[in-house]
Amino acid sequence: MDEMTELRRMRAEVSHPDPERLTTGRERLQAAINEERPALRDASDRPQTGGFMNDIKITGDRGQGSRGLLVRRPVLSAVVAATAAVAVTATVVIAGNLGDRQGRSGPSVSESSTTRVSAKKVLNDAADRVREEEKDAKTDVPRDDQFIYIRNIVKETNRKTGRTDVREAENWESVDRSKRGWVNEIGGDGTWDEPLGKNESTFPPPGWEAQKKIPTDPVELIRYLAKGLGTSGKPDSLKEIKKRDWYMVQFSLKGLATRPISPKGLRPAAFEALAKVPGMKAKAGVEDSRGRPTVGVSYDHKFTRNQMLLFDEDSHAYLEDRDIRATLDGKKSYDQFIRLAEAAVVDKVKQRP
Repeated sequence: MDEMTELRRMRAEVSHPDPERLTTGRERLQAAINEERPALRDASDRPQTGGFMNDIKITGDRGQGSRGLLVRRPVLSAVVAATAAVAVTATVVIAGNLGDRQGRSGPSVSESSTTRVSAKKVLNDAADRVREEEKDAKTDVPRDDQFIYIRNIVKETNRKTGRTDVREAENWESVDRSKRGWVNEIGGDGTWDEPLGKNESTFPPPGWEAQKKIPTDPVELIRYLAKGLGTSGKPDSLKEIKKRDWYMVQFSLKGLATRPISPKGLRPAAFEALAKVPGMKAKAGVEDSRGRPTVGVSYDHKFTRNQMLLFDEDSHAYLEDRDIRATLDGKKSYDQFIRLAEAAVVDKVKQRP
């Protein structure tokens, strides 16, 4: 759930701004936010609509996007230390009551499951698992002129017809975002991911050295993100962070926690930081893409209740993302799973490990 998680340029036939495909559920929240934008303007408990952090403006020529068939990374004014990925694509995520509108509930949960699960424990256990894996793993340290290759397995089931499609989703991202990347996640010929332009930035920041500077202490990581949001000022403690900023903090943390190639210590810190976010909920018995019961963790908000990170029932190791995806016209919706299959550092775009 980098990731959160992971924005690409939209294809010409799509009327919405530039794209990068939906590769991670955590990067698709903003699609729902954009849909509800008028209603959010006066809601103090919801994200601000002039940008993610302290009136950051999203440039209009490139638009907003997330990984996926049609979208590029968020093009935000470079005025904050941290910002979250945005999702706008030919298909968007409709959260909250989508399941009811389609005659079904959200992600299914085993009826026999009554076990109460602590989201804090699940997330802290997941952090421990990642930290243990990092001890023995040889860390790929990419150069700025290289590319991050990610291959995901995407499973989608039409919520009305029950028809299921399974496909591979591939992404080549320039490490320092100075070169064109390539996205081919929905099938077909794929699309170019243009390099960052002047006054454009992303989170995590481009370049390995910049990412190494992100705090790996969970409390400091939260404060680092909250400072970038602006509405909470520069909080000395987590109690000073406002509710609407927690929304975007958890959004960014999901992306960091599930990003497969990151500086050592950053992923476990992100999981531990998520455990400290008010409103994180865990639900036992949520089925994964293979029909096995898992623990689903989500943020308790109308936009995010269907967007889950799934964890092994026993070890609480992170497994995959689960979400509901809907077409822009609202006529079709899908139960969607995204699972990492492979991640590596490569020298050229379209090169596979």
